[in-house]
Amino acid sequence: MADSAAVLIAGCGDLGQRVGRLLVASGRRVIGLRRRAGGLPIGIEPLSVDLAAAAPSVPAVDQVVFCAAPDAGDAAAYRRVYETGWGNLLSALATAREPPRRVLLVTSTRPYAQRDGQWVDEDSPVTPHDAQSEALLQAETRLRDSGLPGLVLRPAGLYGAGEGPLLRSLREGRATIPPGPSRWSNRMHRDDAARAIVHLLALAEPAPLYLGVDGEPTDHAALLRELAQWIGAPAPVSTGAPAAGANRRCSNARLLASGFRFLYPTWREGYRAVLG
Repeated sequence: MADSAAVLIAGCGDLGQRVGRLLVASGRRVIGLRRRAGGLPIGIEPLSVDLAAAAPSVPAVDQVVFCAAPDAGDAAAYRRVYETGWGNLLSALATAREPPRRVLLVTSTRPYAQRDGQWVDEDSPVTPHDAQSEALLQAETRLRDSGLPGLVLRPAGLYGAGEGPLLRSLREGRATIPPGPSRWSNRMHRDDAARAIVHLLALAEPAPLYLGVDGEPTDHAALLRELAQWIGAPAPVSTGAPAAGANRRCSNARLLASGFRFLYPTWREGYRAVLG
């Protein structure tokens, strides 16, 4: 019999642990699945499973969150997580005697390949423009085709686990700004991403897809210059070739319309919290 209060968090790393702490505080039973599950926060039951090795035996739970993150940025790392690992978990859930009532898959805004700075939302076209985005989109398709009651959160630019690479690059004088037109930066504090996941789990009738971004996409050069000023680092210089790749502004209108409210509505509040 499924535990009506139990949530399985598969890929219980930094984001998953933030989700787990919030759920435990609300009285939910939380099981944290990861390759080596020792050392999880108090209240999260550890379950050591390597999803990339085989389909796991999972306990009967009410809800599942898959928020595993690739351990590198290359195509192979993305396939291990979003093809092999996710596929093994999905197979176990789809064949369970008591499937979960809700499955939430965390992917990314990476499949939005628009280049002209336009606004995108959940209805905007996405393309498998590289192997990583293809793995993400295939993961979403597998959830839709599984027959399980699922939804997807596509967050962008998560930060808030310490200073992170952006602030370090500024402190170390490595940050540069490519010449050319404005390049838009879309971000979301990790605490808000965790809160959004908990919020979506609690909705009676969620939409199938939400973007996870704060309320102010920002010119990346302006972001770097202001952060450098905050921490007393040299202003990054413009150098190199014009940047290639995606350049778009992501909308959080659907997430806001669902009733979610941000702790950090823009990157300014979020980075001030990071810097203390």
